[in-house]
Amino acid sequence: MLSREPQLLAQLTQRESQVLRLLAAGLSSKEVAQELAIAPRTVERYIDQVRLKTRARNRTHMVVEAIRIGLITPA
Repeated sequence: MLSREPQLLAQLTQRESQVLRLLAAGLSSKEVAQELAIAPRTVERYIDQVRLKTRARNRTHMVVEAIRIGLITPA
């Protein structure tokens, strides 16, 4: 998986990174939507995309993987 990690950094869009950071900070999907002024369903799509890119089983695993590979830093 190490060879894939730098590639993953380049694959996340700016908005996906924003959503990921806000989720990691403890915000709900609805709160993320309000913070970014987008629809809650749009947030869900970003979450699904990040989850697929990180090959995570769920949101918690997605955040853990993002921290592990350096996409975000723990609060």
